[in-house]
Amino acid sequence: MTTPSVNYQSANLSKWEYSGGLYQKHLELYLDAMYALLKKTGVQSVLDAGCGEGVVYRAMKKRGYDGEWTGLDLSEDAIAFAQNRNPEATWLADSITNMLLPSKSFDVAFSSQVLEHLTEPDKALRELERCAKQWLLISVPYEPVFKWLTWVSMTFKIGGDPEHVNHWRPNDFKNFVSQIGKLHHWQRTTIYQIALVKL
Repeated sequence: MTTPSVNYQSANLSKWEYSGGLYQKHLELYLDAMYALLKKTGVQSVLDAGCGEGVVYRAMKKRGYDGEWTGLDLSEDAIAFAQNRNPEATWLADSITNMLLPSKSFDVAFSSQVLEHLTEPDKALRELERCAKQWLLISVPYEPVFKWLTWVSMTFKIGGDPEHVNHWRPNDFKNFVSQIGKLHHWQRTTIYQIALVKL
């Protein structure tokens, strides 16, 4: 595994570390909701598929999660950064659509704002199902609101293109995740939607 540069930066890390008050508030509301659902399951082992630099893990740990955590991401640099910041967790460089992990290895498979970027989200969903014993906890942008805000942001040069290829409205997202289990809970937090699925 590579060693992260002291100057390492990514669009994902910049999003999470942006210090703007209102923007940071909406991220905190989102993370609070994710933690509440994770806690509700009572799980003790999590697969965080598409973990980036481990920001969500640190947020869950800060809120009280103390079980096992395995983060997986295609970016070796992001994994090296996560490993450097949080060596107590397990970090793997791998693809969410073809994970080199045993089946039913984790209580919950967790994916935060990842599937909207994938050209084969169904394949990723099946892999998450394969690796989880009990639950899936998945979040994606809330559409069409996120698209509208992106248009405004790019038009006025406030932000860049998030490069989303999937744009799920609530009913579409609910139907998508219901392919692999029972939708136990759905909720919206500002510009994101979250589904907790019982396998």
